[in-house]
Amino acid sequence: MMKYHLKIMIAILLVITEVNLAKGQVNTDASLMVQPINWGKFNKKAPNNKIANNVKTTLLHANRFALTTWYKDLKNYQQDSTGYLDLKSKSKVNEYRYRFPAAMSFGIAIAIKTGIYDQTVTGVSLQGAKEKTLLMIRSIAYDHKINNTRKVWGGDWQAAHWAYYTGYGAWLLWDDFSPKDQSNILKMMIAEADRFLPTAPLYYKDSTGKVIFKGDSKIEEDAWNAELLYLAAVMLPNHPNSNKWLHKAVEYLIAATSLPSDLNNLRIIHGQPVSSWVKGYNMEEPGFVINHGIIHPMYNALASMINAPIVFSLAKRPTPEAARFNLDKIYYSVTTHRFSSPPYKAPGGTMYQEGKADVYYPEGSDWGLGVYDTYANLDIAAFTYGWDNLSLKHKGEYWAKLHVDKVLEQQQRFADRHTYMGDQENSYLGREEAIASRMGSAWMTIWLQQQVPVVYEDKPILNSIK
Repeated sequence: MMKYHLKIMIAILLVITEVNLAKGQVNTDASLMVQPINWGKFNKKAPNNKIANNVKTTLLHANRFALTTWYKDLKNYQQDSTGYLDLKSKSKVNEYRYRFPAAMSFGIAIAIKTGIYDQTVTGVSLQGAKEKTLLMIRSIAYDHKINNTRKVWGGDWQAAHWAYYTGYGAWLLWDDFSPKDQSNILKMMIAEADRFLPTAPLYYKDSTGKVIFKGDSKIEEDAWNAELLYLAAVMLPNHPNSNKWLHKAVEYLIAATSLPSDLNNLRIIHGQPVSSWVKGYNMEEPGFVINHGIIHPMYNALASMINAPIVFSLAKRPTPEAARFNLDKIYYSVTTHRFSSPPYKAPGGTMYQEGKADVYYPEGSDWGLGVYDTYANLDIAAFTYGWDNLSLKHKGEYWAKLHVDKVLEQQQRFADRHTYMGDQENSYLGREEAIASRMGSAWMTIWLQQQVPVVYEDKPILNSIK
């Protein structure tokens, strides 16, 4: 009789558990418990200097454009019968459907959580801004194939990039999401992170110097794939794959910024020589990048390479040494390395030009000549984290002032505070969304370093189940 009653009780408990999950109750699986950001520990005042204040203003301007002209007029976002935004109807290209709202929501979430959001600048209330941000984030996750809803995206070439911005923005506002949406977001992130575990990073050239991808360095793909991997590892420290994600992130980070000389580099990083980490290289000596068939300064200044200290510091964790691998050489390449003319375009010289915000493009630029935010973000990280040490004459702070001032000047031309005049300045269709993500990253670099200075750690990372 006792065994019979025990079976009945177990059956009842199982039914209750299934009902609670169906109702969207909080998942108590420890592996899916998100590492919360302890915002109460970040109570120091934000820096009050010209660079910091101008970065803050450029981000708020990007928020203004996102929440007004962009959201209402350009995108005309509306909830459909599902309660989510029908993002797939806005384009036939997944990059434009998902990267763009992910970037905009990322920039708004940062302004909100760091306490700088200002409705007198944006023209939209704090509550209104938060509601739009939450809606964009949860709609992106809702459409991911793993969630068995619209099944629009997942596993795309750039999908890790979209999942990173979406997941990062969600982490900042985590407690504001319903259990259902939290589950969708986590499943999206886990699915995207897991697909890289059996894969190796890509290289522009192999270990013999043979070109694998003509004119197309894989620095960008490797860097954004690494971002998603370490974000998943930090957000879900108890997940069985957390160490595996982190180990794979290190592999991708080192590959992203690898040089020919690294094939014989005996420096020990995370427990093994650099030469044993790399199988080719993605940059040319002394640290410039070939992309779109040309030496392309914009690919020296990728936000994807410099966000790691923010993610780890938000969780009060040391940042892996791999996250700054060769970044000093990248910065040297834009500030100090000189290109002769000929063979390069007149007048030759360094990519950064003393006293100017304008950048010298040795072989031209197919994205336009009016892009400054990507360099501003690079400069701010360089002087904040100290990898401007190889720059001979001017350090990162000098260049940051020039480039941030130029972004602000561009935005002040327009009432809705968008940035670009048109394709001649920046031909990328997501140029305004990129402003939100880059100036969001720049502000987080400045703000978080004031709260908890970054600490780097160089120790072996176990490629095993926790």
